[in-house]
Amino acid sequence: MNRILSALVISISCLGSLLGFELQAQESGLPADRQRSMQDQQNRSPNLYAPYEFLIGEWDVRSETDGTPAAVARVRWGPNRSYIWYSVALIADGREEPHLEGMLIWNGVHKNLDMLFTIDLRDGRSQEQGTMSVAQDGSLVREINAVHSAGVPTTSGKAVGPEGATRHFRQTYKQVGPDKIQTSVMRETDHGWVASFPGSDKMIMTRRS
Repeated sequence: MNRILSALVISISCLGSLLGFELQAQESGLPADRQRSMQDQQNRSPNLYAPYEFLIGEWDVRSETDGTPAAVARVRWGPNRSYIWYSVALIADGREEPHLEGMLIWNGVHKNLDMLFTIDLRDGRSQEQGTMSVAQDGSLVREINAVHSAGVPTTSGKAVGPEGATRHFRQTYKQVGPDKIQTSVMRETDHGWVASFPGSDKMIMTRRS
């Protein structure tokens, strides 16, 4: 008997909430289904990716010094904005050459994005792993550990040895307009940080129309 009464009380309470919601929707002049959509939106989790949103889009990447095309970056949302998909194609002889692809995913413990990219789209023997985080000035910092398998050629022309190799890079992004981002890619050496390639220390990303 007590269970029946409890179920009846819950049913009446739910009905009352529903009727109250419908009345509120009528008083506001908005359709009830739209009111529900707005309420659902308010009840959702906060937008954890908000500081990174300015990266979303398709970008021409050029040298800030002489305007030489360097790459095309494409950054888009995963389903329901659950992660960020990131890809870069380098420009060689006026053509795009796919360079890297991968994912940036929210880390709820460290409060940043975890990163895993492949940087060998032919054989899958090299990767970038690391993080993307927000600096105090609102710019983004991508800390990169490039991991290469044995036999992968290096920039010096020598192949990676049997133990593999790791190199440390850092890329920064600073929004300087709604459709423009300053970026740099630097490589750590025994003598400090140097440009990853000529001009990579000072580049501009311009949003494609």
